[in-house]
Amino acid sequence: MRRFRIQSRTHDEPVAPAAVAGSWEMAVIGEDGDLDERSKAAGTYVRANAKTTHMVRFDIAGHKNELRLNGTALRLAALKGRFAGVKSLLVEASSLSFPEILYVTLAAIYARIPALRFVYVEPREYRRDIQGRLCDQRNFELSDNRRFQAIPGFQTNLSETEVGQAVFFLGFEGSRLGQALEQQEVLRGWGKHAVFGVPAFSPGWEIDAMANNVQYLGKGDQVKYASAASADAAYRLLSTLLEQDKEERPILVAPLGTKPHAIGAALFLIENESMDRALLLYDHPTRSSGRSSEVRRWHFFDVSDAGG
Repeated sequence: MRRFRIQSRTHDEPVAPAAVAGSWEMAVIGEDGDLDERSKAAGTYVRANAKTTHMVRFDIAGHKNELRLNGTALRLAALKGRFAGVKSLLVEASSLSFPEILYVTLAAIYARIPALRFVYVEPREYRRDIQGRLCDQRNFELSDNRRFQAIPGFQTNLSETEVGQAVFFLGFEGSRLGQALEQQEVLRGWGKHAVFGVPAFSPGWEIDAMANNVQYLGKGDQVKYASAASADAAYRLLSTLLEQDKEERPILVAPLGTKPHAIGAALFLIENESMDRALLLYDHPTRSSGRSSEVRRWHFFDVSDAGG
């Protein structure tokens, strides 16, 4: 039985749903909430709906591995304590990195917050590097990539880990998958799954993702699909792979694709990390300013914990 239940709702308009002041006790946003139009719109929405809004940042620069709340460094245990007694939490996922989503979700689950909702704002278009050649139309300037490094609480030495399955949730930036396979040579012996967001947020976007990643896929690698807008689809896919592996090998999760997929991956890691079967691989990219334009629609994910 899967621990988490994810209910999704979509607001199919660029304008935010009507705000209800104070309807959420607390909201969490990222420090990089002004990178693009959709992040700004999302920040305005959560501030209008929550009694208090707090900024979260995970900084890996200089190997600090520092978690900050409103600019002040704190340990994960302190974040869990900050959430104690909170009845409802609104998480603005558009502006949060994956480690931030993972830590906030883990703290919220630990604190047994009964109402947990994620907000993700989908952009109308992503920035491309178009210089006149047809092949350039698939080049996206979304981030500067860094090395794949573990984060506290989810650290793994792959050279000392039993060979298992590696699941890569993929987006437009094929270089991220290429760097993962180059930096982690031990993965050559692992069974690999490439997960694309199908259906995509917008028709044709899945072709961009596939075209940019296909060069890194090898013989025997399996291609799988999960709706780009579905956190539940990503969570169920990972859970199914875990359940079907009778040899009980570890599953390495690399959330390099859509933000809804990242939410589902975070829930899977939280549910199974203590079993030493769910591992994390992440590259901590620095997102580019103006990486997207306008707002297309809004996505909401309500998470309930059957094991809480």
